[in-house]
Amino acid sequence: MKHILMVCLAVGLVACSSTAPSVSLENGPDSTTARLGVDQLGRTPLPVGAKMRGPESLIFGVGDNWMGRAVVELPTDASASYNFFADQFPRQGWTLVAAVRGKKNLLVFTRGDRSATIELDEGGLLSNVVAHITVSPTGSPAASLPAAVAQPLGSTGARRP
Repeated sequence: MKHILMVCLAVGLVACSSTAPSVSLENGPDSTTARLGVDQLGRTPLPVGAKMRGPESLIFGVGDNWMGRAVVELPTDASASYNFFADQFPRQGWTLVAAVRGKKNLLVFTRGDRSATIELDEGGLLSNVVAHITVSPTGSPAASLPAAVAQPLGSTGARRP
């Protein structure tokens, strides 16, 4: 009976743990998929050994014009990861706009008409730091659309000139 209970407990623990498939961003012999991830993010600086969580990421475009959200596991602790992004993004032409250090670290950068937000979640005892990197245009989409003019309908239902 003890053995059955132990097996059930072990299976339950394994079933409860979820590890998202990740793509290593290192250059290695089997890095075809990893190369796609690196190329798709353009010059976005990432530490060596970072792993992209493909299913959690949503990336549109490639190169320096990509936008969306990249979720990346980092090989360093939260403090070293924060320092890496705070140092490396300005070297790529990004300007630091806001920074918050704490249990959740947040960095906000701008470059031209784009903004990048990096949220760092501290890893637990058995997990790595996870970076959520969101890049998007800074302009309002409504600002680039032509203005719509509402005209009241006349008593016949026809629009007035």
